[in-house]
Parts: sequence; C-alpha cells; structure tokens
Amino acid sequence: MNNRFIRFLALFIFLLPGIVVAQQYYDPGLLQRTIDRKPVIYQAPGVRLGSFMLRPGAELAYENNNNIFYLDRVKVSDDIFHIRPWFNLNSDWSRHELNFNFYADIAKYNNFGNEDYEDWVASINGRFDVKRGSDFNYKASYMQLHEARTSPDGRRGIRPNKFSFSGFDVGYHHNFNRLTAALNYHVTDTNYDNNVRIDGSILDNQYRNRQRDALLLRVDYALSTVRRNVFFSAEGNNVNYDQKFDNAGFERSSDGYRLRGGVSWDENGIIQGDLYVEYIEQKYDDPRFKKINGFGIGAKLDWTPTKLTNVNLIFRNAPQETTQLNSSGYYSSLYSVRVQHEIRRNWLVNARASYTNNDYGYNGTDPDALTRTKVTRAGAGVSYLFNRNMYITGGYIYEKQNANVSRFDYGTNRWFITLGAEL
Repeated sequence: MNNRFIRFLALFIFLLPGIVVAQQYYDPGLLQRTIDRKPVIYQAPGVRLGSFMLRPGAELAYENNNNIFYLDRVKVSDDIFHIRPWFNLNSDWSRHELNFNFYADIAKYNNFGNEDYEDWVASINGRFDVKRGSDFNYKASYMQLHEARTSPDGRRGIRPNKFSFSGFDVGYHHNFNRLTAALNYHVTDTNYDNNVRIDGSILDNQYRNRQRDALLLRVDYALSTVRRNVFFSAEGNNVNYDQKFDNAGFERSSDGYRLRGGVSWDENGIIQGDLYVEYIEQKYDDPRFKKINGFGIGAKLDWTPTKLTNVNLIFRNAPQETTQLNSSGYYSSLYSVRVQHEIRRNWLVNARASYTNNDYGYNGTDPDALTRTKVTRAGAGVSYLFNRNMYITGGYIYEKQNANVSRFDYGTNRWFITLGAEL
C-alpha cells in the first residue's frame, strides 16, 4: 500500500495546480443524483482495483421543458437528451484516504442546438493521518459549466455562457480530548468565456473573472460520548476581480467575513447534521456599492425517521456575485427539503421543494432595475430498481420566479425519464 500511496501522492501534487473545489449555484438540484439513497440489497457492489473501490455508472435521460429560455410571456418548448457518466474511485486503507470523482452532464436540444452544453466535474480529496485524532486534509476539483438561462447575467448571449470554476482547499484537524480544532484555507477561481449577442457583436465576459480566498477556523466541543457538539466558526474572505473596473466602471472586488455558532450531532444515524445561527458581511471596494450583510439561520440535516424514509433539509445564506448595473451583489437565502420513501424495496418515491430569496444590494434610482427575486421549486419522482445494476426513474419539476420587475419573471414545467446503470 505504501508504494501505491506514494505514486498517488505524486499524481496529486502534479495535478493540484489545475483542479479545484467548487460551490457555485444555490440550486439544490445542481449535480444531484437521480436516486439519493438505495436500499442496501440494491446497492451496486463496485469493482475492486487493488486497495481501491471503483464505482462507475451512467444515465440516459429524456427531458421536456416548456420554457427553455425562462421568459415570462414568450415560452418556447423543446426536448432535451442527456448522457450522464460518472465514476468514483475510493481508497480502502486503514490509514490515510484518497478519492477521485468524475461526473458529466452532456445535453443535446432537439430544436435549439445553441442551447446544447457539456458540463463536467473532476475532483480529488483525501486525508493524511499524522497520528490518532490529527490529520491534514485536502480537496481539489475542476468544473466546466454553463450559466443557466435563469440567471439575470446569463440571458444576453445567443448561447449559454460557458465558465470554469476551479480551486483547492487544504486544512489541518486536531483533537484535544473533547475539544476539536480545524483550520482550512480555500481558493477558488471563476473564469468566463466570451459570448455573442443576437446582433453578432461580442459579449465581453472577461470583467466577470475573479478569485476568492477564504480562511476558516472552526472549534467543536463534545457534550457527551455520543456525537453531539457545540461549535463556533469564523471565516474571512477576499474576492478579487481580474479587472479593477467592470465594463460600467464599478469596482466589484470585496472583503467579508462570516461568524457562525451552533450544534452538530449524530443520533446513531437516525438524524445527523448541523444547526446554526450566523452573521455575514461583505464590503465592496466601490464606495457607491452597499455592503451585503445580515443574520441567518442555517441547517444541513439528514433524518431517517423510519428504515424506509429519508429526509434531507438544507437552510443556508450567503452573499453572491452579480454584474447587474448598480448592484454590488445579492444576499441569497435557500430553504430546501427532499423526502425519499420506499414503497417496496425496489420501488422508491421522492418529493422535493425549495424556496430561494435573492436580495440585491442595489444603489440606484431606476424603477426597472432588478432588486429582488423569489424562486419556488417543487418536484416529485418515482424509481424502479430492476436489480443492483439498473434502474429507471420518471418525474416532474416545477419552477417559478417572481421578481420586482416582470421581465425577470418566469415559470417552467419539466418532465423527465431516466434509465441508469452502475457497477
């Protein structure tokens, strides 16, 4: 194992400059697998490769979207065909850890080929054990994505804006009996490709390119032998745009911080996660921009009330970047729930709902400027598991956005059917 570990460590050091960790959207369905959790008897066994386990798979999907451009008055429908391959390669070591992951979503539109996209994500993460209770950890990935037509910044080109999202995260974790401390440094880069407008002119997106650096300290204190902790964390960040001024003459670089305190627990796998309160502030270099700040409640909970039912809850808040005129950014709050239930061991049903409130830091007098959007999503699906290796899923997703100006309103209905296979 030691020789393999050294070879993989060398590979990681070689690849690190080009790969990253990414969190870009607040869409809770982004890159989400069709089936959240399979019953044990229907889980694919994987393929052993030495001291690693390989778990590959792929999905073929058909989707109908009745409003592919996400407009309010003129709705255009199209059929979309998806190919989604993936693989996970996970170490099976007594000490240390190393994981490789890949996922892609290749979408082809039946009538509007300009909307085609090829999204993919490659990532690596792991841990170096120093001694019992102490370790170095790392994460890195690279994402090649497209900007959805739902974004106010993504409506002006003849095709979706393409961008890459890359970075890395390194940290150290140490346990002092009941007290645990972790320090992490996180870097991300976002780089957009130029696009073309309907009139044939170049849509310059280079002024949107940026890097974000963040340093996070978290301290946990165990309340009992069962995993039940109170924690406090503090993060400072810097967002630095490649160009000092954007195309409208604004300085969009900023500095900010986040303070968070809460509880985390694991009740024998029945309910686990974090629940916290926090304060966030982001201050911008341009004196004309309002700072983005506020208190929020956050949670990421996984609850298994019965052996047949699983519930995922997510509440979170964060400042987000925008290039809307006279807007510094926006404060996004997400509330999301997903429920999966086994009708029979090989029949799974799921339902999901979410609400997102985006409050823009607008500093202007234009009554038609975008200052707030509210997005509601709801969906349901059913999955049939043929065996450990194959399944089929069908479902429906509804999405509606209400904004302070009607040109940003939209509603859409999406139907899909997916055939999946994994080893």
